[in-house]
Amino acid sequence: MKTKITYSLLAAAAACSLVNAQTTAYTTPVGYVSLTIPASSDSTITPSLERSPLLKTSTTGVSGNIVSAAGLTAGAFVAPQCYLQVVTCAATPGLVGKRFAIDSNTTGTITVDGGASTLQAQGFANGDVFKVIPYWTLATLFPAGAGVGSTSDVFTIESVLYVVDNGSYGVNKASSATYFYCSGDEGNGVAAGWYDANDPFGASADDLVIDPTIMYMIRNGSAVANTLTVTGQVPDVKSLALVPVSTEQNDVNLAVALPTDLSLENSGLQSVVQGTNDVFTIEELVYVYDDEGEGLNKAASATYFYCSGDEGNGVSAGWYDANDPFGAPVTGNVLKAGRCITIRKSSYASNDILDWSLALPYSIN
Repeated sequence: MKTKITYSLLAAAAACSLVNAQTTAYTTPVGYVSLTIPASSDSTITPSLERSPLLKTSTTGVSGNIVSAAGLTAGAFVAPQCYLQVVTCAATPGLVGKRFAIDSNTTGTITVDGGASTLQAQGFANGDVFKVIPYWTLATLFPAGAGVGSTSDVFTIESVLYVVDNGSYGVNKASSATYFYCSGDEGNGVAAGWYDANDPFGASADDLVIDPTIMYMIRNGSAVANTLTVTGQVPDVKSLALVPVSTEQNDVNLAVALPTDLSLENSGLQSVVQGTNDVFTIEELVYVYDDEGEGLNKAASATYFYCSGDEGNGVSAGWYDANDPFGAPVTGNVLKAGRCITIRKSSYASNDILDWSLALPYSIN
């Protein structure tokens, strides 16, 4: 059953208007979500609301990675940095929800980064609908270090934001980048802003794009809890995240970029997690974390696996606790909104990319 999202549920203050090339108006709920980051603790985090879309319209043609549409303003989708999200795709319904970074745009076209193949080759075509949405950045998602914390001395950094992306293969991977917020360090000549912790005297990282499909982790090194409050638009299109697999075992860190919790049953993870028909040979696992509990370098608080049906051992199809494989199914257990998970993938015959389709667990009225 889907949760019904209403304006009152999200304490929405207004409706966000979108204008397309035909000047049609669209309205969707706008509200806020608050997440707690305990003192002296690590907490995974992701934006569960979107920034207000700048455009929603139909294509008038697609050629390679170039999408045509009427009435655009040249360069409008480059600063701020934006992505194109597929809303409908007649030829390839599985493409709905996928995001493509925008490289440039003219008064009549938008050029995107299509990845391994072009947007046209993936099935996006004339008449299909898309949105253009600005990315969250370090400065817009965590203004003045909100939720993370700040320092006025770049030599005494207590709290940081880790980026845990999927750019490498292996298990128990370290973070790929670390950032901190400086409130202004006059003595060391560092202006207020976000910086790379490995290059604190380098350029500002305020405009670093936040990828809503991967894991971010706040390390709150202070003695008091922080709260991150994000105000934005409720997602009205499912999300599509990339799940890389490899010839070696691989941990894939993914975001639950939704404003409501999501049950394992409705998560769609069955499409990217190999089920087992023998609970004594579980190859792929899903780790979730207690992000509201205290502690650094916390282990997973729960580990799940999917059984496709193990008649021999009397285990029916469904999700189970890996520490209690003969217990009752845990299909109703939830993935927490605005938090992150890790899928441990087994080794594959070759490197590949799977798509995790994160369906909306609610309807918008």
